[in-house]
Amino acid sequence: MAQRAGYICSHPLCQQLTIGPSEDRGTKLTNVGEAAHITAASPGGPRYDVKLTKTERQAEANGIWLCRVHAKQVDDNASKETVDELRRWKVSHEDWVYRRVAAADSLVQHGITDLAIENIGPFRSRAAVKFGRHNIVFGLNNSGKSTFCECLAALSGGRNLAALEKRWGLFKSASQAGVIEAAASIKGARTSVRLSEELVELKRLPQRRPQRLQVEVDGNVSASWPQTLFNVVYVDNQAYRPSDLKDPFRRDLRALAPQLALSEAQLWDALREPLFCSTTFGSRVRRTGAYSVEVQVAGSSHFLPTENLGGAEYTFTILDIALRVMRSDPRPVPWMLVIDSSMFLRLDADNQRRVLDGVQALDEPPIQTLVCLNSEQEAVELSSATTERWVGSSTAGRLTLHAFR
Repeated sequence: MAQRAGYICSHPLCQQLTIGPSEDRGTKLTNVGEAAHITAASPGGPRYDVKLTKTERQAEANGIWLCRVHAKQVDDNASKETVDELRRWKVSHEDWVYRRVAAADSLVQHGITDLAIENIGPFRSRAAVKFGRHNIVFGLNNSGKSTFCECLAALSGGRNLAALEKRWGLFKSASQAGVIEAAASIKGARTSVRLSEELVELKRLPQRRPQRLQVEVDGNVSASWPQTLFNVVYVDNQAYRPSDLKDPFRRDLRALAPQLALSEAQLWDALREPLFCSTTFGSRVRRTGAYSVEVQVAGSSHFLPTENLGGAEYTFTILDIALRVMRSDPRPVPWMLVIDSSMFLRLDADNQRRVLDGVQALDEPPIQTLVCLNSEQEAVELSSATTERWVGSSTAGRLTLHAFR
């Protein structure tokens, strides 16, 4: 029972490790866990079930592994901690332990672990990569970097998924059978998701054979997938795309807001100076109007309107806003920041290095990053200072991804 539970308390709010080394005991182990009965071993005990046989009462299925605190709690509160509730804990906890074991080959234990794409854009045959905490992907122009990033971002659903569908005509009768597969872990517990196109027969319209999105979670067909495991923020040069908005800063924030699970108004309301007193790249932001802010960049004592910022200062301000909102999320969910080459390569070498150093210094909460480059030489030069953090590489079509701790 203890081994099936990974020697970890099965209480859903505890997950306390219950075994460790001892220098004084003969077993060389200290154990602070208990195998608690779900239904009591004898009459008068908590949750005693008269219908069970002696063998059934002694079986592993009638027990749950808990720390000593929660073993005492569940027996002293049998009216609240019911048989059904304890069995639910047991099944859920053992599934969590199994998924941690299944994720043992992952390069990262809290975040998106891998991605596979097939039949979408330039990825005709299956292309798969493994992610680290920080990642650099490179390939020549038209090699699929943007499609790769868009497929990754589509796992967060909403506007990102709609944009990918629109660009490649996915999930329609004329489209190819596109597939996106990915997995994400929260503290080592891995969940896999597969999005594919399923052919659906409509009896009343035999001449039409439309495609529909099919979702599978951990190998089982599902109505939806846990999009909160895939919080991907994809930043590129939104400000330079055609828009009804003249202000580039507002265009960038309008594109950024839904990726942060906010409306445009909510993101603007979040631009309050106290929130930005401490940021990754030193940008301090204060709101001056309904759709205007002033920014104090690192090393300056003055606040400037966004239209007076230099190119690098503007880019660092956008990144600081995205990272500040991501880091203020109270949920224990992973986030990934994806920086497209259209934005990243506008920075000079020193500022590119500053971006990588800044995000790699973020320990809590851990945020994954993915940076896009155009050539292997750029990747080598950029990662030369962090070669000791390199953990592996993989290829996806004409792209190569290097993963770092």
